[in-house]
Amino acid sequence: MNVHTERRFEISRKADQFIQSLPVKLRRRIKEAVDYLIKGDVRHLDIKPLSPYPHEYRLRVGKIRVLFRADKELLFIIKAGFRGDVYK
Repeated sequence: MNVHTERRFEISRKADQFIQSLPVKLRRRIKEAVDYLIKGDVRHLDIKPLSPYPHEYRLRVGKIRVLFRADKELLFIIKAGFRGDVYK
């Protein structure tokens, strides 16, 4: 019997506030991308590692960047914002 378990998901308060402030269509696109991340299906996502940090990555959804930490048990969204602002 093959049991597929999804990883736990957490989001920082600031990242959640930013995503909630976006227009509905963009918010929906980000939610879909994060759902794929939770399931581990990253084939169609634009993800790059953040170089000095192991297990930390950047997800691109249009002009929005979502910075997250991931391992087998947990997906934690650290920060979300527009391309020019999120890395500061």
